[in-house]
Amino acid sequence: MFIPFILILGVSLMAHDGDHGKYLSDEATVDTVYGFIQSGEIEKAVEHIKGSSEDDQKIAHAFVSVQCDINNVKHDPVGSAALAQHGVAFMQEKGFKRGEAMMLHNISAFFMPDWDENAIEGATTTGLAAARQQVPVRKEIGDQGPLMWAHWDLGMCLLVAGEIDEAIKTLEEGEKVAIKQDDKDGAAWCRIFIGKAKVKYKPELKNEGEKEMLEAAKVINEVGADWEKEEIPKILASVGLKLD
Repeated sequence: MFIPFILILGVSLMAHDGDHGKYLSDEATVDTVYGFIQSGEIEKAVEHIKGSSEDDQKIAHAFVSVQCDINNVKHDPVGSAALAQHGVAFMQEKGFKRGEAMMLHNISAFFMPDWDENAIEGATTTGLAAARQQVPVRKEIGDQGPLMWAHWDLGMCLLVAGEIDEAIKTLEEGEKVAIKQDDKDGAAWCRIFIGKAKVKYKPELKNEGEKEMLEAAKVINEVGADWEKEEIPKILASVGLKLD
């Protein structure tokens, strides 16, 4: 699953499949932290990051960076989530709301590298819990763009969990936020998966869902970034659709 840019403590980080093999932190730190995680010594992993600086903002940045690196370089979303839960607690303690929300977002997203298909075990438990937790944090922060994506994250996790009606409702909430901001791209990303939920799980609404998916795909192809346009054929193909 691709992740939109989000600002954390003034630093822009982007973590998605295209970043695999590239460190956001540094190799030595990741190897040390990941070694502790693999041996079941999560507290030592946390203390290593906390001991890396006396500056709370730098520690916060390290938590996010290493969280991403464990997923993107070590290919271990479960280990990434284990560390991230402690990172979230650190963000809460220091009042870093955006950092907290970003780490929660990453937890849920990393369990779903192929959108709602082929989700990794943990998506419907740890991932879903993180997505639920992120929404009220984003509401408190008040930034509408990230709030829309928080609804989207939760909707996607619910879709994977088989909670279809709640997934559609949540994605519709995200779409409403996007429309208020005149965010055609964000609204389309919500609508394409609302449509997919109907196509895949509601036979009586299949035709409606197919139309929604195709219309949303056209919007994304018009206004989305190149990587978004590359993903659209895959999403459509997952239910046997393609653009003319």
